[in-house]
Amino acid sequence: MNEFKKLGLSDPAVEALERKGFSEPTPIQKLSIPLILGGDKDVVAQASTGTGKTAAFGLPVLEHAQEGVRHVQSLILTPTRELAIQVSDELSSLKGARKLRVLPVYGGQAIHLQFKNLRRGVDIVVGTPGRILDHIHRGSLDLSNIKHFVLDEADEMCNMGFIDDIREILEGAGENRRTMLFSATMPPDVLRIASEFMGDYERIAVKPKKDDTSLNLQVFHEMSDSDRFEGLCRVIDAAADFYGLVFCRTKLDTAELAGRLSDRGYPAEAIHGDLSQAQREEILRRFRQRKITILVATDVAARGIDVPDLSHVVNFALPQSPETYVHRVGRTGRAGKQGVAVSLIAPREFRRLMYISKHIGVRIEKQRLPRIEDVIFSKKKQLTDDLQEILVNGDHEAYRSMAHDLMEEHEPVDILAALLKRACGDDLDRESYREIRDDFKLKPGLGGVITMRVNVGRSDGLYPKKLVELISKAGDIAPFKIQNVRIQGRYSTFTVPAPLKKQVYAAFKKLSQGGPAIRVDIWKK
Repeated sequence: MNEFKKLGLSDPAVEALERKGFSEPTPIQKLSIPLILGGDKDVVAQASTGTGKTAAFGLPVLEHAQEGVRHVQSLILTPTRELAIQVSDELSSLKGARKLRVLPVYGGQAIHLQFKNLRRGVDIVVGTPGRILDHIHRGSLDLSNIKHFVLDEADEMCNMGFIDDIREILEGAGENRRTMLFSATMPPDVLRIASEFMGDYERIAVKPKKDDTSLNLQVFHEMSDSDRFEGLCRVIDAAADFYGLVFCRTKLDTAELAGRLSDRGYPAEAIHGDLSQAQREEILRRFRQRKITILVATDVAARGIDVPDLSHVVNFALPQSPETYVHRVGRTGRAGKQGVAVSLIAPREFRRLMYISKHIGVRIEKQRLPRIEDVIFSKKKQLTDDLQEILVNGDHEAYRSMAHDLMEEHEPVDILAALLKRACGDDLDRESYREIRDDFKLKPGLGGVITMRVNVGRSDGLYPKKLVELISKAGDIAPFKIQNVRIQGRYSTFTVPAPLKKQVYAAFKKLSQGGPAIRVDIWKK
C-alpha cells in the first residue's frame, strides 16, 4: 500500500483501497493519480479496457471533493447506464468513511427519485448524456460550480452519436472546471473534443505490454452464413467451461440468437436496449453468479459489463470498427488469465477482418473449427470429471441399493452405458452432429485476388501507407481491400480483389495526369 501513498493519496483513500483488496496501482493509475492530484492542467488519458481507469480518475476526484458542500462538485459522463451504475458503485466503495454523496443518473430510472436526490445535495454525479441534458434543461442539475468534468469511455460516446450532447453539456459547465478524458482508443472525434473544449492539456497513454496481448488468443473460423450458428455451438461445446459474451449487431439479432441457444439447452440470455433496467440488472446478476454462462449482447448493451473471469468473447457478427473490436476483446484475458477471442466470419468478410487485424497491430490467426471428435472428447472429459467429483465426495450413497438391484439383472457396463445415454442424450453420438465446411481458400480470378505491380517504389519516395492512400483516393477503393503491399527500390506490388482491377487501372491513369505515366499491370494471379 506504500505505492499508493507515494502517489499522494490520503490515509482514508489508502484504507479504502486496502479494504477492497488492492495491493499496488496499475500503470494508468501511476500516471494519472499524481498528475490530477498535483496539477491544474486538463488530462487526456488512454489505456485499454480493464486496466483500472475508474480508480485512476475516481480517486483524485474523491480526494478533491469537500464534505458538506451543497452543490455538485464533479460530473462523470459515461456512454451507458450500466457503466454509470458500475462507476458510481466503484466510487462509493473508494470513498471509505468520507461523507460524500455519489449519485448515478441515467434513463430508465424514475426521474422523480433523481429530482429528490439532487435537491438533497449530491457531491458527484455519474450519468449518461441524455439524462444529464434532461436535468440541465429542467433546471434540476447545475454544473456551474463543478471542479471536475470526466468523460469516461470517450471513444464509445463518440461511436454512439453523443458528440452534440457532450458539446451542449460542456458549454453549460463552469469555466473553472478541470476536464479529464479517458478512453481505450483515440479516434479523431475524441481528439476533436479535446482540442475544442479542453485548454492546455496533458496527454498520457499506457500501451498494452506484449505479455498482456498474449493473454488473449485471437482466432477466427471461416464458414458459410448458413453454418454460423452451428459454428458457434461447436465453439461452445469444445470449450471445457465456456463462460463468455457473444456479440451481435442488432437488438433483434441478440434476442433471436439467445432464443436459438436456449432451445438447444444452452444457459443463454440476451441483453439489449428494449429491456427495462430491472430486467437488465437481473440478467447481469444471474450472469455474474454463472446461472447464465452465455450472454448475447450488442456493443451498446455490453458497456459497463465488467466480469473478470470471462473465458471467451465471440464475434458472431464482426464489429463496425477496429476500435470496437478492441473494446470487445478487452473483456477477456484479464487479471493474468488466458482468454480467447473468436470471430466467426463468412469468406466475404475475410478482408474486413484482416483490415481490423492490421489496424490494431495484432495477428488474428485462422483456425479450423473444433472437429466433432474434439467436441465429443470435451463432453466426455467434463462428464468424467463430474463423475469423479461425485465419487470422491461420496454423494452417491442413496443410490447404492438401486445399483445393486440393477446389477442383479444386467451387466454393469450395460447399466452404466444406459445411464450415460439418459444423461447425455445424443451428445456423445457422432451421427448427431453434421459436418461444417471451413476450408475456404481464396481462388484466383473472379471473386479471388490478384497481385498488381507498378513501376514506382522506394526511390520515388513511396512507402506502404502512402501507396494505399493514393490508390484508395484515386480509385475510390476501400483501403482495407488493398493488401500485401511490398515496396521495392523501383517498383511495388500489392493485392486487390480481382473485380477491382479496372478501378486500379483508372486510379493510376488519374495519378499519371500532368506527369510521367505510371505503368501498372497484373503481376500474377
